[in-house]
Amino acid sequence: MEADGDAAAWRRRRKGQTAIEYLLVMVSLLFVFVIMFKALQYALGNQFKRGGMVIVRMYKADPW
Repeated sequence: MEADGDAAAWRRRRKGQTAIEYLLVMVSLLFVFVIMFKALQYALGNQFKRGGMVIVRMYKADPW
């Protein structure tokens, strides 16, 4: 009987450990996604600023 009780306790502990592992992986992937999103958002903003400056310079240089 004790073996069955030990196995059940081990399974309960293992389920808890698995849940915590899934939670940690989810949080770490979310963190990586947020960092990548912010970096791409920053890069895209810079590209728009640079493109806008090119358009303004071309407009000033060649007004038709």
